[in-house]
Amino acid sequence: MARFLDKHENIRTRELFSLCFPDDGFLMEHYGKQGEGLSCRTAAAERDGAIVSMAQLVRRSAVYGDRSIPVWYIMGVCTHPSYRHRGLMDEVLKLVLRELRAEGEDWCFLMPVDKAIYRHLGFVHDFDIGTEKELELLYADDGLSSCSACLLCGEHFQKPEKIDIYP
Repeated sequence: MARFLDKHENIRTRELFSLCFPDDGFLMEHYGKQGEGLSCRTAAAERDGAIVSMAQLVRRSAVYGDRSIPVWYIMGVCTHPSYRHRGLMDEVLKLVLRELRAEGEDWCFLMPVDKAIYRHLGFVHDFDIGTEKELELLYADDGLSSCSACLLCGEHFQKPEKIDIYP
């Protein structure tokens, strides 16, 4: 069963994150003393005491002209290779989406390697990230520049002009 980790447990996700995203520089930034990996909201599934599937939520801001709204960016979406294709990520993301709906969030987004993977969960609203700064803020892998959003409580999805760090 998936659950949200307490913040002090977030460090337990480092091993899985390192396995799935082996960029050493990013790992240190993400999990360092000031890193988002330690302060983000994390949903995870465990097996035999180890975290084997997870999704991390960090706050960002969707900009529309002179106004912006806070949105959740789902990152660090990964499952241990030995546990893939067992429905664990579906379980984790369904928990995340239920929680965000209960909180009244309009929408959330992620940057999938393959958009088709998350379509059945509602990530059907695609938009491109246009600048290097935005890609850097989202820790996008080389070649990824497109996001998929899931409408949660909003009535319609409006593509943002840009995504920026939420203050």
